Amino acid sequence: MSRTIMFVFAHPDDETFTSGGTILELAQQTDTKTILYSATPGDAGKCGEPPLCTREDLATFRRRELEEASRLLRIDDLIIDDFQDGKLSDLPSGVLKNRVLKQLQVVKPDVVVTFPPHGLSGHPDHKAIQQATLQAVQETSSEVKELYYATFPQSVASETGNPAFSDPDEAISLVKSFSQEHMNVVKEALLAHKTQHLSVERVFPTIKQDSAFMKFNNKEYFICAWQHPQYNSGPLLT
Repeated sequence: MSRTIMFVFAHPDDETFTSGGTILELAQQTDTKTILYSATPGDAGKCGEPPLCTREDLATFRRRELEEASRLLRIDDLIIDDFQDGKLSDLPSGVLKNRVLKQLQVVKPDVVVTFPPHGLSGHPDHKAIQQATLQAVQETSSEVKELYYATFPQSVASETGNPAFSDPDEAISLVKSFSQEHMNVVKEALLAHKTQHLSVERVFPTIKQDSAFMKFNNKEYFICAWQHPQYNSGPLLT
């Protein structure tokens, strides 16, 4: 059975931080198509230290970085929108939801993945895209069967100090584990976001060392947040 999985996030690099291993694993399956939607080009992010570009050129640089990360993760289709970074929560009511809804109607994914309500870091853009995605999924008449939140259990957050927000361990409905070889590709995808190296190195202090890269014990965690009322088969994100 063929399936389409759509990842909906706010900024370039959100995809690799939250779901890089899962995206790569899905892309390696011949019956699965992966789509990434980024609501902003990341124009309010950092330029690197020392700066790799001017503030005016940052959006262009981050688009290219996301294109490279997407190539490494073997994403089939990349959609980068032009909403202003840092301003998603300030948009008039319904604007962001309607944009996501339009994308769902075009792509017709079987599964959608986004942030949990707390946004992991608490970033207002993360919370805004989660709310818009949930509303769009519930309103669409397309083929969406399941909505997942990419999150972390409280035990992992307590152990590592990241992320700022998490969910109770018992709320986690899916845990995916990855080989070291697999996660080495995810490491390269993280490093592709060169302008954001300070954030990457803060979360993964040893990422540039020769030792084996570990991304939260090489696991990723998800909550099944919504299922279509008429869908009663097994989970599709596995």
